[in-house]
Amino acid sequence: MRAVFIRFIDCEGPGILEPLLREAGYRISYQNAYDRRIHLMPEIHLNFDLIVMLGGPQSVADPEEQEFFKPYYDIVNNVVALPNKKLIGICLGSQIIAKALGANVRPGTKGPETGFSDLHLLKPEHAIFNGIQKESILAFHLHEDIFDIPVGAEHLLASDFYANQMFSYKNKVFAFQTHLEPTLEMLRVWQSVHKDFIAKGTGDFSEIENKQKVMAETANTIFRNIIKL
Repeated sequence: MRAVFIRFIDCEGPGILEPLLREAGYRISYQNAYDRRIHLMPEIHLNFDLIVMLGGPQSVADPEEQEFFKPYYDIVNNVVALPNKKLIGICLGSQIIAKALGANVRPGTKGPETGFSDLHLLKPEHAIFNGIQKESILAFHLHEDIFDIPVGAEHLLASDFYANQMFSYKNKVFAFQTHLEPTLEMLRVWQSVHKDFIAKGTGDFSEIENKQKVMAETANTIFRNIIKL
C-alpha cells in the first residue's frame, strides 16, 4: 500500500500520522505543493491508496488562488469516484475537501481559533471513535477560515468556538479542520513560525507538553481506526 502527504508549508507535516501508516505497512511519499515550481504528480489518485492533504497558510476562500487549488479539488472528486481509495484532509486540506464537495468555505466571524480546546464527539458510535470512551477529546487549532458541512457528509466533531471541526464522506474521505496530528516538536515550531497569526487569537497554549500527550493518545486511536476502514 502507498500513501502520499501533500504539504502546503514545510513546517506542517504528518506528525504522528506517518509512523502509524508505516506501522500499517504503507510506503510513504511527499508532494510539496508550496514549491510552485513542482507540478502535482500525474494520476496521483491512481498511484496511491491514501492521499493526505495537510495544513498551510493559503486560503481556499481567496478567489485569486482558485487556479492553484483546482488540481487538489480534482483529487477529492477522483478519490470519491474510485473504489478502494481514501483521503484525509487536515486544516487547509479539510477546507479543500469541503469546497470540492460543494460546501462554502469562508473566514470565521469570530476571528482565529488557536490553541488547545475540547472537541465534542457528535456520533460516538462512528467506527473512527472505536475505543474512545469519552464524550470529548483534546485538540489543537490554528485556523481562521471555516467550512460548512457538505451535503451527504457526517458531522463528527465540534468545538464551542467553531462548530464544524470534522466530517466524513462515504467513509472514505475524512476532513479535520482541527489538528490532531502535531508532535510536541511541531507545536514548538508553529509557535515561532505562526507567532503573528497566533497573536490574533486568544487560544490556550498552557501546559503544551502534557496536552500534546493527551491529544496524541486519542488521535492515535482515531487515525488507526481510519487506516483500518
